[in-house]
Amino acid sequence: MTKPSVDIHQDSIPGAIRVAARALIIEDSRLLVMNYEDEHGRWCVTPGGGIRKQETLGEGLRREVHEELGIYVKPGDIVYVRELLGRTAEVMHGGITEDTHQLEIFFRCKRDGEIKVGHALDNFCTGFEWAPIVELKQRNFFPKALAGRLAEDVASGFRPHNNYLGDA
Repeated sequence: MTKPSVDIHQDSIPGAIRVAARALIIEDSRLLVMNYEDEHGRWCVTPGGGIRKQETLGEGLRREVHEELGIYVKPGDIVYVRELLGRTAEVMHGGITEDTHQLEIFFRCKRDGEIKVGHALDNFCTGFEWAPIVELKQRNFFPKALAGRLAEDVASGFRPHNNYLGDA
């Protein structure tokens, strides 16, 4: 089910950096991902999204995941920080433009509840799935830099080491 081409980041303020919180929910060597499709193809990302004014990162993350998946999460450690710059993006998926500048903070999370399609999906979202971590590269997972290292980081217990992904 492809939704109309509408900016996925409607809460963005022109000229401002958008802050987003993302949930890494890992069970049985699988990562919970949200699937998307637009005129540029298919891709997947972790659940989460933009933080509203006066919301903490944890509050925004809990709200976003509940809206998308109908579950509650308990945010744990911050394990990655990523910048998304539209001017260097390989593909302009889901409403990303040349002007996009998004700072994403990835939290390890535990879930509470049974997952179902939530009441407020983003544009272009086609659903969710448990993706084997070792298959993320083949599934067009973003950020690509994370697809290549997540399995190793999980195996190491997320030992602190250069967790700033940069413009990836």
